[in-house]
Order: sequence, then structure tokens, then C-alpha cells
Amino acid sequence: MKRSLLFSFLAIIIITSSCARRRTMERVQGYGIRTIAILPIDLTVAGTKPTKISAEEYQKRIERNRKYMYNALYIDLVQFADVRLRKYSQAEFQSQDKTRQLLAEKGITDSAAQLMDAADLAKILGVDAIIKTSITQNRVLSDEAAFGVDVIGGVIRSTGANLPLPTGAARTSDIYVSCALIKSGYAVWSTRFNNSTDWNYPIELAMQDVTRGIARRFPL
Repeated sequence: MKRSLLFSFLAIIIITSSCARRRTMERVQGYGIRTIAILPIDLTVAGTKPTKISAEEYQKRIERNRKYMYNALYIDLVQFADVRLRKYSQAEFQSQDKTRQLLAEKGITDSAAQLMDAADLAKILGVDAIIKTSITQNRVLSDEAAFGVDVIGGVIRSTGANLPLPTGAARTSDIYVSCALIKSGYAVWSTRFNNSTDWNYPIELAMQDVTRGIARRFPL
């Protein structure tokens, strides 16, 4: 009996979620968006800084991560296809190369693009709408320190000691992501994600999970 109630409850949740997603898709499709440009990602890194590399190398690492995140988001949005819900979509994504080329021709840097009016950007890029994504990574611990915290926690747990161990104490950073589809200066759809990294779950894997989540929620 309990199992039947549980299955019924889960079925209701799935059906409700599917209906809500379909309504969102129908609402957004009503804006007549046919072409979309994905802007380079805005990445802000705060918190503790690594001590074993130079400031210049640290900035290069941040830039590599930003480009990696941009590529991951582009690939997941372009390649993701829910056969049941998105097969009727008429929207097309502008290639990364063309987006970058058009921005470069106007002398618009990635950071400047994030600050520009969305409607003006759409005209420059020749699209109906743009996708803006902002990511904040708050560094907490180095991989080495997080590994040490994890080991110590494991030792304490193995002794059976009843000590309160904070959840997520071994994480290396917290990630906050916001993504919006903007047409004529108005956000017709947006979503947010939070994630965390640890010594065994690097930023690349964490962001892959986030970009896949954005693609699953994307309404076109």
C-alpha cells in the first residue's frame, strides 16, 4: 500500500513538472524567437587565492575556466534535444565563431558585452534574442586542504565519535550561476543553479552538470 502511494505521488510530481515545462515552452515560443546568440560567460572568482602560483598564472587559469564554461554551455544548449518536448522548436543558435567575430568587428570585448544593452547587442549580432550567463565562484579551500579535511572527517567517523561534522566542510568552492534568455531588453526566461566543488569534483565536472541542467530547462 505504501509503495503504491509512493509511486502515485512520484507520478503526480512528474506529470505536474512536465505540464509546467510545456506551459513555459509555449509561453516563450509566443515571442517568436528564431535566432539566438550565446554571449561569452561573465565569470567572477572571489574568496581565497592559491599561494603556489603567481597572480598572472592565476588569472590565466580563471580565463581558461571561463572559456571552458562558455564552450560547455554552447555545446549543451546546441546538442541537447528532448525528443518529446523540443522536436518542434524552430530556434537556431548562432555559432560561437560568428558571435565572437561580430563582437570583435565592433571592438566589443567579452566583459563589455555583458554590460551593453541586450537589445543593441541583438541588433549587432543579427539575432532575435541573446543568452547572458553570469557565474560567481567563491573559493573556500585548496584541493590539498579540502583533502585533509575529508581525511580527518573520515578518521573521526571511523572511531564512532559522536562529533558534529559540518556538511560540505571539504568543499573547495561554491558556484552560483544565473542564465537568462533576453529579447528586446526583456528576460523572457531565466534560471539559476548552485553547485560546489571539492578535491575530487573539480570545476570542470561541476560546470558540466550545471550547463546540462540549463540545457534541460531551456524552453526552446
